[in-house]
Amino acid sequence: MKSSIFVLIVMFLLSGCSDFLDVTPKDKQTSEQLYRTKNGFYTVANGIYDGLSSVELYGQQMSWEAIDIMSKRYVTTKASLKFKDLCSNNYSSTYVSPVFTSIWKKAYELIMAANLLIEQVEQQHGILTEQEANLMKGEMLAVRAFLHLDMARLFGPCWDNNPDALSIPYHESTEVTTLPLLSFSTVMEKIIRDFNDAEVLLADDPVITSGPLASSVEGESVQLRYRQFRFNYYSVIALKARAYLWGGNKESALVEAKRLLNDPKVHEYFPVVDPNKLLVNTTNPDRVFSSEVLTGVYVNKRDEIFSNYFASTAPVSNFLQPHSTYVSGSQTSLFAHLLLGAETMDYRFQSQWEGASGVGAKGHVFTKYRTIDKPDPDDEDSEYFYSKMIPLVKLAELYYIATECEPELVDGLKWYNEIRGHRGCLAFPEAYASMIPSYFGGWGMLLSQEYMREFYGEGQAFFFLKRITIMAGYPRGTVTPYDNGESQSMSTLDVRPPLPEGEMK
Repeated sequence: MKSSIFVLIVMFLLSGCSDFLDVTPKDKQTSEQLYRTKNGFYTVANGIYDGLSSVELYGQQMSWEAIDIMSKRYVTTKASLKFKDLCSNNYSSTYVSPVFTSIWKKAYELIMAANLLIEQVEQQHGILTEQEANLMKGEMLAVRAFLHLDMARLFGPCWDNNPDALSIPYHESTEVTTLPLLSFSTVMEKIIRDFNDAEVLLADDPVITSGPLASSVEGESVQLRYRQFRFNYYSVIALKARAYLWGGNKESALVEAKRLLNDPKVHEYFPVVDPNKLLVNTTNPDRVFSSEVLTGVYVNKRDEIFSNYFASTAPVSNFLQPHSTYVSGSQTSLFAHLLLGAETMDYRFQSQWEGASGVGAKGHVFTKYRTIDKPDPDDEDSEYFYSKMIPLVKLAELYYIATECEPELVDGLKWYNEIRGHRGCLAFPEAYASMIPSYFGGWGMLLSQEYMREFYGEGQAFFFLKRITIMAGYPRGTVTPYDNGESQSMSTLDVRPPLPEGEMK
């Protein structure tokens, strides 16, 4: 039974493998045939990574579409019923309920596939080298922990509401069975355990000695290269920081974040975006700031995201655009600082937004995923790898975690100002630090502004709003005026969609 289930899952994964992964099989294979060669192992691993970039997960629903619409970033008065219902918290509607079911189902399919691959790696003898086996098992443990973390963040409670409240199932075997819901604290313990084990196995990751290796070398397998499209040693540490923060352990979150922020190698291999290369480049700008991305997914049809959903010429039912004054144009706009005023010098504003044009389009449109020119127009296959990237884990998040978790306000301010400097923004004066707890109600409001700017189109804004109270006296999940489309008053998003039923049977 296990073998037949395995073959069905693997064949499903392989059916969508992208050309980038380089090892798609020419015909169907049984599990026994698949694992006779090294190439077979990598075929399965690449199928799992390709699944992460699917429409159901980080190629769409868990990045720029459903999860971002839920955080009330867009005007949806003329949009499709699905978009309207997502924005208005109508999660049980006939248009939205299937979205959550597909997210849940795809995530647990990939978790099962990762578990099966881990089992095969443990059972193989000599097909993979020790380094290859360790890397593959470490990556798959990271996949498992990462997906469980996001399912817990989306469908589970927040730790401080009730750590013992039921959250999600944790699937860590190859058995096809109905799994019980576990407490939030138990799920978080298992996530941290898997990330810890993955870190140990990834101790010989090439990213540590050679960086992302974001190019191919003739005669060399791509499997140990392009480390930004794999869960690597550094991204696992970053995800541990994210997980600890979500589990309410700020002390450990800070330790993990500072391990990378204080590591010279990290800054060498993942340098901050260079405005001299970004802002003057009109042909193929790196709008996702890929040099800072620790792990991302490769989305073959990323070009279609902008043209179909964000361009002024996109169909009205699909058009995702904020309120006309949300991005720039008022004191409550996205690129305005509550103390420092207008901040249109921000690299994110200059590179990821442009004035709208066309019938019915006002204000600004979001251009992070806009098509960029090929480096070699005469070569049909030539692409900058970042033209297909959607980020999952970024260095910027570690600055925000450190800001929030430093016990001393002045130390948090240093991290806050450092990342703002990397975005071309003025520093918050240290002399005014006392205003942060009194006037701003703590870091919530200031960090919410940074999360909105930094992670637009990446899904992280919803999770931030779910986790932290940004304004005193308002419930978690409150968005400020202009955030929620045309409304001029406070609005609260529903931070916990209902669990889909039956997908684990």
